[in-house]
Amino acid sequence: ATMALFKLAASIFLLASSPAYGFTSPTTLIARSKQISNSNNLSHHNSFFPSKIAISTTTTSSSLSALPISSTIPTLDISRTIIGLLLAQKISNSGYKKQSLSKSGAISAFLVASFSLATSFRNGLTLLAFYWTSSKLTRVGSKIKGKLEEGHTEGGERGASQVFACSLIAVLCACVRRILVGNDGPLLSTSVGLLGDQLTLAYVAFFACCAGDTWASELGVLSKSKPRLIIKPWKQVPPGTNGGISFVGLAASAAGGTLMGLIHGVLVPGGIASMLPFNLPPMLGAISSAALKKEVLILSLVGFIGGFGGSLLDSVLGATIQVTYYDDVEEKIVKRSGPNAKRVGGLAFLSNEMVNVVSTALSALIAALTARSLLSIMI
Repeated sequence: ATMALFKLAASIFLLASSPAYGFTSPTTLIARSKQISNSNNLSHHNSFFPSKIAISTTTTSSSLSALPISSTIPTLDISRTIIGLLLAQKISNSGYKKQSLSKSGAISAFLVASFSLATSFRNGLTLLAFYWTSSKLTRVGSKIKGKLEEGHTEGGERGASQVFACSLIAVLCACVRRILVGNDGPLLSTSVGLLGDQLTLAYVAFFACCAGDTWASELGVLSKSKPRLIIKPWKQVPPGTNGGISFVGLAASAAGGTLMGLIHGVLVPGGIASMLPFNLPPMLGAISSAALKKEVLILSLVGFIGGFGGSLLDSVLGATIQVTYYDDVEEKIVKRSGPNAKRVGGLAFLSNEMVNVVSTALSALIAALTARSLLSIMI
């Protein structure tokens, strides 16, 4: 177990720090090679050693500079990796003790949180914000929810399948961005094209959709008015029915998604620094207040669309290809058919986790494909 943990820590550290040590991404190498070929200030000898290539830490862009390896020791990457591992372990253990995570769920949460924090602090904190708010909302009105839905527990114990369904695609986006593009940074700041921004928007849209669906489910079921089926809005359905929507649920989905975008925007590298009344060292330098406002604006917008639109998409899928059973005797939503349970909607085609995967993946994909149009707001 100790050796496995060591290997995991080593893998996460290499992911976090590889560009600074010269294992530069292909796109970064191509961009740098073009820069070198157009420069008369670099010697022919140095241009063939990737170990001399590093991403500069300027405050306005991620332009590349040729620095000796000794000047690019990734102190922040080392610190972030260590902090990430410790924080992921603490949170997963806490979730397991509070019964918000099963044993498999705790292990899965540790993995996704560790890798997400290894890519950047704001990626990790956005993920943790989603899980923390979801866990808290699960406990709201838990006694009422227990009467309405079969299998509801106070902590809302989540297993590995639920954890991965609500994180894995986003974490993969973050890892791909770190490997192919480099360090996290503001939108429109990379020198390798639109890819970095597409992956950032996909990451935000993914968690916005997750938060929108979770917040809507946890708060909408407590609405005093009966929900209506999204594909048949004139039809009232029992609380907890897949595909059922209410005003409370829709408002919660918009709020949850917007919060994810807002958090990701405020935590942009250099964002908090721009709010401080004093100047920081260049490597921790602030971005301009105008850039921070644009970052927060566009990511909050993506969050709102991802939360509200993603929740509607999830509801449509839930109403059509996810079956819902209602027990007339127990007067609650149950997971499977039985003597007293009847189907009140949907088809037995996808599970709840599979529906979540489809809706979040589509939300992330749409955000990535429309990145150019969304970013035009900032120009």
